[in-house]
Formats: sequence, C-alpha cells, structure tokens
Amino acid sequence: MTACDALSMRTQCLPLTLLLCSACMSIPTAREANISYSTEASAWPAAPSCLNPPVKEGVAKEVLVGSRREVVIAGGPDEISDEAWESYTPSLGNQKNSDRHVLFATSCFTRSPGKPADCAGDACRDILDLDGYTWIGLSKIVAADCVPSESACDGTSPKEGGLLFIVTEKCHELVFEGDVIYLNGPDGEKAVMHATADGVPTTDVVLPTGWTLTKETLTEPLTVHPFGGGDQCFYNIIRDSKVQSYHQIAYARATYP
Repeated sequence: MTACDALSMRTQCLPLTLLLCSACMSIPTAREANISYSTEASAWPAAPSCLNPPVKEGVAKEVLVGSRREVVIAGGPDEISDEAWESYTPSLGNQKNSDRHVLFATSCFTRSPGKPADCAGDACRDILDLDGYTWIGLSKIVAADCVPSESACDGTSPKEGGLLFIVTEKCHELVFEGDVIYLNGPDGEKAVMHATADGVPTTDVVLPTGWTLTKETLTEPLTVHPFGGGDQCFYNIIRDSKVQSYHQIAYARATYP
C-alpha cells in the first residue's frame, strides 16, 4: 500500500481507500462488508420532523470525520460561518467534502446515523464538536464499489470511464424540480444528479460502457427516499470523474449488490 499525504484528498492510494489519520485505510466493498439491502423504497413519515440546517446559496458545508466514516454538516449552536468555512482546514484525520453545490429544490433529513426510527426531537440529532464548531451527523459510509472495476478508481476519486458507488446510511428525502440530469445504467439503473463541485453541471463526462447522461425537464416534482425497506435508510451515492454526485433511484436487481 502506498503512503498517503494527510493533507491531500487526491493522494495516490490503492483503489477504494479513505484517508484516515495520515494513512490509507481500506473502505470495504459491499460484499466484503457483508452489506446487502433491499432496493425497495423505505417507509417515510407523512409529516416528518426535519433536522436540516439551512444551506446558504446552495453550498453544503460538509466534513468527513475519518474515525467515524461519517459525513457531518455544519449546524447546531456553534455552526461555522460562511467566512470561516472558506479558510477552514479540519483537524488531522478529517477532511472537507468536495464543495457541494446542491441541485435539489428542498430536502429533509430526519435522524442522524445510528438513531432509532422512533426517536423524537433532539434525540434524533447527533451533535459533534469539531475544531471549535458544532456539526450534525448526516450520513455514514459503510462500503464503496468501483464500476466497472477497482482499477477505474484512484482512492476516493473515479478516473475517466469510472464511477464510484458509495454505500451510505442516510435518512434523507430529496425533492427535485425543473431541469435534472439523470445517470442511466445498462441494466435499468438510474440516478439523479444532486450536486457538483463548481455549481455548473455537465454531461461531458467519460462514463463506463453502457452508462449515459440525459437532461430532462420535470413536469412535476421528483421526490427521492432512501432504500432498504421498512426503517432502513440506504442510498448509493455515485460520483463521476468530474466530482459530480448522484443519488441512485433505480436498481438492476431486488437487492444491492
């Protein structure tokens, strides 16, 4: 395994690795992690209590906490300001998520990872103190799969012609309106683009054989819920070589993987 520079997210590591504490620690594939979930949509409350902190100007301030494999979003009593975020460098072992210029109209996340489905109020929210600021637990990375093969990804970044599928626990509803970009797979897979690094989505991406990108204008809102059935909250968050991200909304089979 090659050594990793803890200050760089783009260090050359073995495929499907995550930067943790100045070294490369492997993220298992879904099969290695013994992760398997139903691709049936999960139950969602009719009137959910949303924990979302406001996202200003479409940018989500997110940090990957290496020791927990968890993504946290700015929020809570000591939320980092927009000005402080610009120059903020997380402490060793953690890293900023790539800038998330979000493309959905509204969203609602109901509980942090590990919180029970019957939680209520503040008991649903995991507040983390990090570097003098407070953050809310948003999602947990449990596995990562590279398509069409491991060699198509370089660490946490897919190469041209590759896609990274990050299996994530996240109780999050997304609503899209207007123009959307769909990622379409050869076996009926489908995902909707939810964020870009620069705020300018593009379909000019080299994808694996059989995968395509299409633009569509919605005639009515598209509401996306997590998968797994029942109280489960699984998503595949897909990332392409231009750091554009997608939520998978249709699968090839009744279970993943």
